[in-house]
Amino acid sequence: MQQYINSLPIEDKLTIELASLFEKFGYKKYCMAKFEEYSFYSDNRDFLSGEGIIAFNNSDGRLMALKPDITLSIVKNSRISRDTLTKAYYNESVYRIGKNTHDYKEIKQTGVEVLGKLDSYNISEIILLAVESLNKIDSDNILSISHMSVISELIEKYNISRKLRKSIIDFIIGKNMHDLKKLLIENEIDSDKFIEIISVSGKIDAVIEKLEKFSEDGFSFAEAIADFRMISDALEINGYKENVTVDFSVLNNTDYYNGIIFQGFVKNAPGAVLAGGRYDNLANKIRKHTEAIGFAIYLDNLNLWYPNKKEFDTDIVIINNGGSAAELLRVVKGFADEGHSVKVETSEPTDYNYKTIYTFDGCLKEGK
Repeated sequence: MQQYINSLPIEDKLTIELASLFEKFGYKKYCMAKFEEYSFYSDNRDFLSGEGIIAFNNSDGRLMALKPDITLSIVKNSRISRDTLTKAYYNESVYRIGKNTHDYKEIKQTGVEVLGKLDSYNISEIILLAVESLNKIDSDNILSISHMSVISELIEKYNISRKLRKSIIDFIIGKNMHDLKKLLIENEIDSDKFIEIISVSGKIDAVIEKLEKFSEDGFSFAEAIADFRMISDALEINGYKENVTVDFSVLNNTDYYNGIIFQGFVKNAPGAVLAGGRYDNLANKIRKHTEAIGFAIYLDNLNLWYPNKKEFDTDIVIINNGGSAAELLRVVKGFADEGHSVKVETSEPTDYNYKTIYTFDGCLKEGK
């Protein structure tokens, strides 16, 4: 079975392997409907990274949307109890209109969500699963983590207006320190200290030490420090500490996200292939008194970046020169039962790699 899984394109291989990983940690598969009412997604449009929603009129006149997001659907439709956690994983496609191209896009995703009353274990588990998921793509990977409370503290400390907030966050995400500094100076904000804080990056323990020093200057980073320590301990025990760095340019919408957020990168991909974080603010908007954390892995283009270069198209080619079809089928099934892949042709295939070739004319003979 594992030999078969290894022969699959990486997107299909990951779907199987990650489902197995998630189920081992107590996650149940979530299957969503292809359509939801448009108003539900429209009310949370900012959560969809600004990409458009594909809408159509249902037969009863309701305006419907072809599913543009999975997280929103899970939060809305899952049974959530105050006593137990809802732990779901999914393997779905979402559909959006490209922000720049305006073309329809199908985006294949797999991921996990945890809903309910979260504790330190749940956050640690999600980070561990994110690292293990990246390892299944490529052992050469990095998980960059951040904490929304850091930017929230800076926004509050410097009394930054809502109008100004978006521009600041965009500059931070784009690592555009020049224009950020200019904007901060124009608005009479201590640009040197602000940029010094959000430029902190590196290994978790080193970042914790720097945040503690900033706390001595009157900044309240206790929440970020506590979460980073917890994650550091979990990674240390499980041997994954070298895979994780802190980067405060990893940011999301403060209206939806709080706490830990992160992105995952692998060697061959030009951008993040994994993204997630804690989104209590969004969960509470849809389901009161609900906390939530999760991540998605973007499967699109992984086959391009990690092609499965098989040495052989099939193990065996059989040239059928006539004879009993039933007997030939018995021969093919025998090879298949032994674990071989077989292709039957009437002549030798061109541009096709195989280990062994046979001829069948009532009996099987090795060679052409």
